[in-house]
Amino acid sequence: MRNIILCIVILLAFNLNLLSIEVSSIEKFLDNAVFDALCSKTGEIIFMRKDSNGIFQLYLVKENSENPELEKVCISEKPKKTIGIERAMLPLVHKGASDWHPSGKWFITQVEIPYNISWKYKKRLPGTRLLAEPGAGWWNNLFLVKRDGSLWIKLTDFTPFDLKSGVLYPKFSEDGNMISWAERIGGAKPFDKYPFAKWVLKIAKINMKADIPYLYNIKTYPLKDGTIFEPQDWFSNDKLLFAGDIGYSELPYPAYRIDLWEAEIDSNGNIKNLKNLTETKDFYEEQASYSPDGRLIALMANQFDLNYTRKLMATWKIYGSKFNSFITKHLKTELYIMNPKDKVLTRLTHFSEKEWGDSHPLVTRSAWSKDGKTIFIALTLRSNLNGKKTGNCIYRIKLKD
Repeated sequence: MRNIILCIVILLAFNLNLLSIEVSSIEKFLDNAVFDALCSKTGEIIFMRKDSNGIFQLYLVKENSENPELEKVCISEKPKKTIGIERAMLPLVHKGASDWHPSGKWFITQVEIPYNISWKYKKRLPGTRLLAEPGAGWWNNLFLVKRDGSLWIKLTDFTPFDLKSGVLYPKFSEDGNMISWAERIGGAKPFDKYPFAKWVLKIAKINMKADIPYLYNIKTYPLKDGTIFEPQDWFSNDKLLFAGDIGYSELPYPAYRIDLWEAEIDSNGNIKNLKNLTETKDFYEEQASYSPDGRLIALMANQFDLNYTRKLMATWKIYGSKFNSFITKHLKTELYIMNPKDKVLTRLTHFSEKEWGDSHPLVTRSAWSKDGKTIFIALTLRSNLNGKKTGNCIYRIKLKD
């Protein structure tokens, strides 16, 4: 009996500790930058920044940099060799949404397909190419890239003529032998059912030992009734975290109600034991990452916005299946920490309570330092009037011991 009581006390203390997570400091790490990926092995950060032509380029900087703006190095403007894309064309297309191979020698990223259909409508529909940016993923291919950006190898084979092409958020398993990503199979029509277009989840093995690495044993998962599946992170080699809208197909804008899911993955890339970690049809959660020990998850969420569903339904009654910018005009998010075992969430940031002029903040991507004491996040500002981006920056959050 004494041992049982002791175990209960320890478990309660552990959960209370999770609920009392506190922030030591929040500081801006880089301005005019989008956080992309943190390598736990080397401590290097990949971040995105638009050049003078409005094209996303990739940069490297150390996570402990004292002056990241001065120490950054661009790794996408002058590649030495490319396979699957003209070398001179690479600096002219968007790149980003990356993930490090566990060796720290390679990373995987998305690259816009040159001469894709959006280029034809540059003058008539100037905003169309925004869909080719990394966060949207339309008309993108996956590329494997050497750490210093010297070699770029195309892994998927979409062409400019594939109207439904697109990839999103590639992620390596912890041993680096598998990759997961989202792949587009349809457009955003009707908009109230497919607001982010229609996607499936892909899992494949990758041969890193070949002279030219390649994907094989590619499997496709259109999971249940979901419309979008975004890989978020792997823990070990058998647990995949992804964002999806499973179960909400009968509701307006199911992808605006996205949940975090966890799945077990076997050595052949088969999925089993799906588990919804958040189950909140009235809120929005994604852009999540496991802590180094796998016991906690950092995520973006808007559970503080108790009027979210009301605004969502009001928009649906006005616009129905017509395109609208609800998600960019009205969505505000913060960084939360979740204990996936009991689904307890702790809010860590309060950016939405600050004054941002005519804009509002969204916390998006996050990553933990190797020791679990620091979290890097991307913060995007969007216009309250039209939803257009008005700023991007990276914050470094240090947690109390």
